[in-house]
Amino acid sequence: MPRFAVAAVTDTFTPLAVVMALEGVAFGVLNPITATVTYETVPEELLSRVLGATTAAVQLVTPLAGLAAGFLVDAAGLPATLLAAGGLYLLATLCPVVFPAWRLMDTTGPLPSRAESSHLRRPGPKRA
Repeated sequence: MPRFAVAAVTDTFTPLAVVMALEGVAFGVLNPITATVTYETVPEELLSRVLGATTAAVQLVTPLAGLAAGFLVDAAGLPATLLAAGGLYLLATLCPVVFPAWRLMDTTGPLPSRAESSHLRRPGPKRA
């Protein structure tokens, strides 16, 4: 998101390229973490469905977000759009604090006992 603010205040390429490079490094760190958590927490029989749905959602939302941002800039102006986008980013960042499901990322091994009673259990040896 910072690249939009930089693009709005400069007419040269260099500051934008620097900000985009820093964004790439910052967001590039998250991809392996989210992939690892996905592979550890999603049952094997549902993994292809979850990964397919995630990829489809990301590819659907990406162009729609740019379109929505354009409409919002046209309707409310750039400062209001940047504040709204920043607020959404802040809310997304606070999700791990608010929702306890995010704390499952800290656990290793089998899922908690709640999943033991589920029919979506990880495959493994049958219990007596």
